[in-house]
Amino acid sequence: MSEKKAGIITFHYAHHYGAQLQAYALMRAVEKLGTPCEIIHYVRPDTLEGNRLFKRGLSPYAQLSNLHTLLHYKAFKRRYDRFQAFAHQRMHLSERFYASAQELFENPPCYTAYLTGSDQVWNPLIYKEKTYDPAFFLGFANKGRRIAYAPSFGIAEIPEHLKAPLVKYLEGMDDLSVRERQGEAIIQALTGRKALTVLDPTLLLTGEEWGEAAVSPKRDKPYMLCYFVSDSTPFEPYIKAISQKLGLDVVYLAGARKGIPGYAKIVYDAGPCEFLGEFKDAAFVCTNSFHGTVFSVNNKKGFISFAAGSEKKTVNSRLYSILELLDIKERLVVVDKAKSPSAIEHPALDRIDYDKVSALLEKEREKSLTYLKEALDKQDG
Repeated sequence: MSEKKAGIITFHYAHHYGAQLQAYALMRAVEKLGTPCEIIHYVRPDTLEGNRLFKRGLSPYAQLSNLHTLLHYKAFKRRYDRFQAFAHQRMHLSERFYASAQELFENPPCYTAYLTGSDQVWNPLIYKEKTYDPAFFLGFANKGRRIAYAPSFGIAEIPEHLKAPLVKYLEGMDDLSVRERQGEAIIQALTGRKALTVLDPTLLLTGEEWGEAAVSPKRDKPYMLCYFVSDSTPFEPYIKAISQKLGLDVVYLAGARKGIPGYAKIVYDAGPCEFLGEFKDAAFVCTNSFHGTVFSVNNKKGFISFAAGSEKKTVNSRLYSILELLDIKERLVVVDKAKSPSAIEHPALDRIDYDKVSALLEKEREKSLTYLKEALDKQDG
């Protein structure tokens, strides 16, 4: 193969906003750097199972989830179709579909460079087998450069019995980067090699570039967008206080199925494009999500990132890290039962100096893109 072409392997097919948007962003970033790119259409069975509208089994969780889906079936079906359309219409997927790592190793796709990342693809504990998926270490690549862009281990420490296999897998990687500094430390300790901490791919594209894919919700009045990926109950008194203080109606984008009591507008049917549109048009954002924070920053919105007082810093290290990196740590509000919602005052609601934030972000973006460009430029012809 003489012409350069890259293949990305990641969790691109999961019906999860962060998963699909990071895959799309990395593909776009590689293409912007001048290398044609595809996403290797490798989809694990557990991903397909997770995407199902109706859960299998008779557990209380499955039954409650299925009942809720029935009650809002049209909305959840639109959501499902929108995720499928985003993957098939906006991503450049490989012609061949791979349903197992074995299929990848038996009939590997042919590229001059292979990229793995940038989700928890290196976390052995998220898989049913409780060990690594070899596909995400690119061992199926017969030739071509093997590049890691921002994969995450997702755990603070590698279990002892999984250290030796990890060392073996990492030996095959030509260029190493990670999503968190924790990953740097793990790789350094186990292999002696250095890995660069780079930005999540969703930050490699500008707000204007994301705007090209956004579908606006077309609302009549300004609104405060709430997006929580776990139970929002601890934050609800604060959300009410903030909405009253800002004079904004609340729109709840359902990252978790539970809505916020007292607010009629709950969005169940948003796909990735609608997700982008909600952030693009919001007047203010409340979130406890890393990607909720990212798209608030990308769209230069006022926002608050919530964390429960019981959460340790390592629980959401990405969230803490990006706020620290951009020098806006004051946007983090840790909710403690001892505090009153009236404690939401300055500086959490102050206007953000986005000239300063954008300058810091652009510096980090340039560092990450430089790593990516240099790794791609080393491709074997």
